[in-house]
Amino acid sequence: MIEALKRWLNSRRTVAKKQETRCLCCGECCKAFGGHLHASKNDLERWRSQGRTDLLDRVNRLGWIWVDPQTKQREQMCPFIEQKGPENCECSIYETRPDICRDYPTLAHSRRCLRGGFLK
Repeated sequence: MIEALKRWLNSRRTVAKKQETRCLCCGECCKAFGGHLHASKNDLERWRSQGRTDLLDRVNRLGWIWVDPQTKQREQMCPFIEQKGPENCECSIYETRPDICRDYPTLAHSRRCLRGGFLK
């Protein structure tokens, strides 16, 4: 799966202009990476101080997010992504989203989102 994702990202590089763009709010990153993320210490402290047991219940003992609160199995995608239209999604926890989501796309992603756009 990782190799297929790398090939797809490389194929999209020629599509993107080398200028900074805004997030398209397509939700592709939340769908693709949502089940492969860790909570930071900052996330856990923030969620505790905010009383966000709904988020803390979705973190397993190893720090993986997002897990099903009943089965403790990792979700395939972020459970907080809401489809708003055929090409648009919204994060229902945007203000307190995990640090890893705040930082995406990182230098490891060449600052490109899954749709190929360059983001800050």
